[in-house]
Amino acid sequence: MTQTYDLAVVGGGPAGTSAAITAAQLGLRVLLLEARAFPRHKVCGEFLSGEAVGLLTCLLDRPSRFSEAPKIAKTRIFLDERVAQLEISPPAISLSRYELDAALWSRAEDLGAETRERTMVTKIRRVASLFAIETALHSATARAVIDASGRWSNLHSARVAQGENYIGLKAHFYEPAHLDSCDLYFFPGGYCGVQPLGDGQVNAAAMVSVSRAKSLKEVFALHPRLAQRAVTWKAASEPVSTAPLLFAPPRTNDAGVLLAGDAAAFIDPFAGDGISIALHSGRMASLASANYLGGKCSLAAAGAQYECDYRKLIHPALLNASRVRQLIALPKALRAGAMSLLNVPAIGRVLVKSTRVAPVSSHH
Repeated sequence: MTQTYDLAVVGGGPAGTSAAITAAQLGLRVLLLEARAFPRHKVCGEFLSGEAVGLLTCLLDRPSRFSEAPKIAKTRIFLDERVAQLEISPPAISLSRYELDAALWSRAEDLGAETRERTMVTKIRRVASLFAIETALHSATARAVIDASGRWSNLHSARVAQGENYIGLKAHFYEPAHLDSCDLYFFPGGYCGVQPLGDGQVNAAAMVSVSRAKSLKEVFALHPRLAQRAVTWKAASEPVSTAPLLFAPPRTNDAGVLLAGDAAAFIDPFAGDGISIALHSGRMASLASANYLGGKCSLAAAGAQYECDYRKLIHPALLNASRVRQLIALPKALRAGAMSLLNVPAIGRVLVKSTRVAPVSSHH
């Protein structure tokens, strides 16, 4: 039997659960669907900027859950033979995506959202003023839908890769040394980020051209300092990968379905704010949908408002991140000059700030 919900959210990652939690907090009847078993390890830098901590607290309402998470107050950039150190203020926190996803999913359930994992949505279509959500085993209707199903969802038309074909790789390792910085090792064709997770573990996440490497072992060999450091590591998790990483212009609406997280745009790892961007986009899409569901505006107007908010809050961070990525491809002499500038504290702070979304209090 088909049931009707106020809002259906497709995708159980940070964008989808953020949308579901926000709607449930507003008293809406929510259906949250995830195609696979949940939670699970995913390719992610597991870095949450200090600017986003307030939003996470608002969503979870249990800030103590991650109070023990390692604080990241600086980042080191290793490029060629040079090192630049940048201050991160307010400090970021290091979060396991597995634990974060589990906490957000559980919070959505606690607030009354109906959740279904291992439920792949095969089609979303308009039926008069409603949306019909079809899966292999169930069907439902909803007055509004948010698609946070990721960048390769079967719900999206195929996207064409721009430029090189990149792959994402991640694994956790035990490391004897105790470091408190997020370290970024750049090399031709990509980079690898390493940061502490607590309990003597680090997360290593890489974005690399498939022409350069197809495994983390191959990635580590691409930077001498990283290769030297990785010799001391012991595996703490199985590696996970994702491909291809497609860079494409943001798209926030698909025939009335609002798009959030990676469904809206591939969140460039160079932003260093991917989890935050996903959380913010899900929340903004949900607030816009709530305005429509509350009779304050039309569905088209809600979509236009979300587009405007997305362009204002998130698009600048994505754009600036792509510019940073392009700097890495400069000739070596120019890269050396750029690294010298990054070691100037004022310039480093401006760069970090340019790739962050604003604190939630400024648009909440």
